[in-house]
Amino acid sequence: MTTHLSKKILSLLLAAAMALSVAACSQPASSASSSESAPSSEAAGKYTAGTYEASAAGMNGDVKVSVTVDANNITAVEVTEHQETPGISDPAISDIPAAIVEANSVDVDAVSGATITSEAIKSAVATALAKAEGKEVEEEGTTEIAFTDPDVIVIGAGFSGMNAALEAANNGAKVMLIEKNNAVGGSIRFAGGTLSGAGTKMQQEAGVEDSPEDFIADIERMGGGRNIPELTQKHVENAAAAVDWMDSLGADFGDRQPKQPQTYDAFEIPREHRVTGGGAAMVELVKPLLDEKVAEGNLEILLNTEVKDIIIEDGAVTGVIINDDAGTQYKAKSIILATGGYGHNEEWLHKYNYENVLTTSPEFVTGDGYVFAEKAGAVFSNMDYLPAYAGGVPVSDTGFVRSVTAKETAYPGAIWVNLDGNRMLNEYNCLDSEKKNAWATAPHNIVYIIISQEMRDTQDPILSVNSKGDENWARFDEELEKGEVVFKGDTVEELAGKIGVDAAALKATIDTYNADCAAGKDSQFGRTESLIPLTGTLYAVKTVPYVMLTKGGPLMNADAQVLNADGQPIPGLYECGELAGGANIGGACNIGGLANTSCIVWGKIAGASAAKYALAE
Repeated sequence: MTTHLSKKILSLLLAAAMALSVAACSQPASSASSSESAPSSEAAGKYTAGTYEASAAGMNGDVKVSVTVDANNITAVEVTEHQETPGISDPAISDIPAAIVEANSVDVDAVSGATITSEAIKSAVATALAKAEGKEVEEEGTTEIAFTDPDVIVIGAGFSGMNAALEAANNGAKVMLIEKNNAVGGSIRFAGGTLSGAGTKMQQEAGVEDSPEDFIADIERMGGGRNIPELTQKHVENAAAAVDWMDSLGADFGDRQPKQPQTYDAFEIPREHRVTGGGAAMVELVKPLLDEKVAEGNLEILLNTEVKDIIIEDGAVTGVIINDDAGTQYKAKSIILATGGYGHNEEWLHKYNYENVLTTSPEFVTGDGYVFAEKAGAVFSNMDYLPAYAGGVPVSDTGFVRSVTAKETAYPGAIWVNLDGNRMLNEYNCLDSEKKNAWATAPHNIVYIIISQEMRDTQDPILSVNSKGDENWARFDEELEKGEVVFKGDTVEELAGKIGVDAAALKATIDTYNADCAAGKDSQFGRTESLIPLTGTLYAVKTVPYVMLTKGGPLMNADAQVLNADGQPIPGLYECGELAGGANIGGACNIGGLANTSCIVWGKIAGASAAKYALAE
């Protein structure tokens, strides 16, 4: 069911406020809501003891919870009803309630790959806790829309869509911001807080000399020629202002020292800036600016509202069709696509990128905007480029969603082999881009990480589960028993047979590696650290790439206008964010902060351009 929310509505704001109230002291409520009971003998405290029910919108419908509290503590949380996707949502359904009880707060991390379900549970629990505090709760529902004749429609209220809507409104347009989820912010809510720009105020304060030309030189050095120079130029000219803007809004940049990326390839000049609190903190800084525009009456936000199609008239994109029973249509002179990538669309990932792949992209990142853009006549660029992360373990219980990861770089003694039985690079000291390329180019995108019994007995567990450690190697042993992704062989030949690798090739690889260990130097790839022989019983962990962001997208110009096959702007159609394609802007570069900064830079460009076009007549 589509829910239209406007003005003060934003259910996420309500949930956030409720979440904050959990941590704050308040006066005890005099009674529970009508459907709950509370023993009068309970000592006065934050809550009126009892069991409370509430719900919030999940991926496929409402997620209902039952929350039990005593005077000051959450004692039980249960998901009582939901329509979420089996397998994908299971970790959230089981882990989030337990985490809330343990933390005595809804301020817990979402489960990777099940973010919408996680947030729905937390939001519903927050509502239940508000009831327990005796607060009036405005149940989510249909409210009157402020206007139905916008100048600009923004599809997607992720971080780029938020910035596009804000900029369009700042430029005088009436804006309708449409989001299929129950909250604004999109994928960046679950991302790190890195930004990058050349010539920022923080660089100047630190005495770091940098310029757009220096930034372009880094992109050209690392980018493999994939970038579109016009877009690169526009991005780097605006990136520093984007960082400075977040600084002006009060973002906490810690020691304010520009840095080199921790996990990505290095710049020639330190220009990465890290926001404490990650992407979620940046969303919280921009949300109040949207609220102001809502209060002023020139911004309408529709949550839980999915766009199923765009309207094209005489070659121009002129509106959207909502996925409700009535097929509601909204018209506007300008349409901005801010729908994110396709990282949770398994079919598209197989089509464009990998034979075997997992994802950590939120389940709402399904490539909707690509479909709309293609219908309007757009052409795609750099769709074949997707630098997925290494070490995803394709366990059967979560399928396409990565829940288990193998530690790869710097795991003492381990080697990586492909299905040909060959090593691919220096496993202990390699660039992030080299590691990603190894998994991307391995036959069938399968890489086995091989360790010995001695490593198994003396080192930390090689697996992590939902970004947490594998206590006492329990998950490792569980997967070994299943025989699907972890394998054991008392000889090289036995192990080779179990993993489907030619025994002679694997034996030759391990013999060479062991000889190099004895000699103290890797004759193949120059590895000098952690050369530990692989002898005795051996283990192999099957791994594949896993996706977080996609990098290709519809071609656009420097005004964020989507282009057709003739290189001409499609009237009324603009784009920003992940959809626009990070490789189109930054090439094949693993640049810290490029994606997050693009949400600001290109969100603002798209918003200003769309407003100008819509108000031209």
